Amino acid sequence: MKQNSGEPYAAFGARIKHLREQWSQTTNEVSGTLEIEESTLQAIEAGKTMPPEEILDMLINHFLLTDQQAEELKDLADQYSEQAGDALAGSIEDMLMKQVVMYLPIDSKVVYTDSMNATVNNHGVVLQFMQSTSPDGQQFPVSKVGMSRKHAEKMIEVLRATLDQHDQSGGKYLPSSDKKHK
Repeated sequence: MKQNSGEPYAAFGARIKHLREQWSQTTNEVSGTLEIEESTLQAIEAGKTMPPEEILDMLINHFLLTDQQAEELKDLADQYSEQAGDALAGSIEDMLMKQVVMYLPIDSKVVYTDSMNATVNNHGVVLQFMQSTSPDGQQFPVSKVGMSRKHAEKMIEVLRATLDQHDQSGGKYLPSSDKKHK
């Protein structure tokens, strides 16, 4: 995609906007599902700002990008990171005016739960997974996941198919879905 505006991240923003429009979603729907400010998503799409890695990962998951598509989007974001690194080599005044962004790795540990709450609104579905902590049954949230309604429906289909396949295999372990794509 061509960078046809004076905004610093125009090509990246255009790609995100294109994905959202492919899914026939509004900025309000996507920002509500991801639990980010609509103005943040609008600034990303306008090419005014680059999302932190956490939001980039949420966008990749929300739009169900393939591994290749996700890699291409991350490569585009990395190009901007390299340009930002070059810009930081400028004067001390420039460095002080730049926004510092810290990227933290996503924790990929498995979290076990014994209950779940689900809420649905016009923006999508939010699943909150809980864990009991004491004999009195008090629970605390261990994970919260937001997604579009379409994504939730697809997740139900995949979960049902996986459970059925497990039952048909006599209870043997199934290969993880990650290994199928690599």
